[in-house]
Amino acid sequence: MDTKAVIDQLVEQVGFDFVGECTTEGFRTQPEVRNMCAVNLCQHYDKSWSCPPACGDIEEYEQRMRAFDQCVVVQSVGQMEDPYDFETVMETAATQDDKFRKLVKQLQEQDFAFMPLGAGACMLCKECSYPDAPCRFPDKMVVSMEASGLVVNEICTKAGIAYNHGENTISFTGCVLF
Repeated sequence: MDTKAVIDQLVEQVGFDFVGECTTEGFRTQPEVRNMCAVNLCQHYDKSWSCPPACGDIEEYEQRMRAFDQCVVVQSVGQMEDPYDFETVMETAATQDDKFRKLVKQLQEQDFAFMPLGAGACMLCKECSYPDAPCRFPDKMVVSMEASGLVVNEICTKAGIAYNHGENTISFTGCVLF
């Protein structure tokens, strides 16, 4: 079975709400996206190995991305009761994280190169060891699409899926380059 067929099968088994595919042609890292991390709305900037500045330079990500020509975009969407339904936001984030980690683990068992980029800060550990000690699980840590400098909305559009699924919805998006 070829790489794309394996990835398609694994993505289907995991069961994301929306899936899209595209080439990586035109993917580019944007310093403005990375700079938004420094505003620290999520409160993980400079507090996690998976977030800036610890996760590395966006130039590194752009260089790594050039090694891949295909991308599958996976998304979990939650329906909120109202715009302030923080519980649904957190549940949807956890759902996406669980599904994405399952996908990455299954992909690691395959014999091909890939690059996973998740949604938001890595939440594997209750408390990140940054900056006092090395990452406890570097093989499981996932850096976000935003931390790598990608504009998630642009990648979704390119892959043919919506970034926003309507009023009172929340979307969490990850991708796998291969």
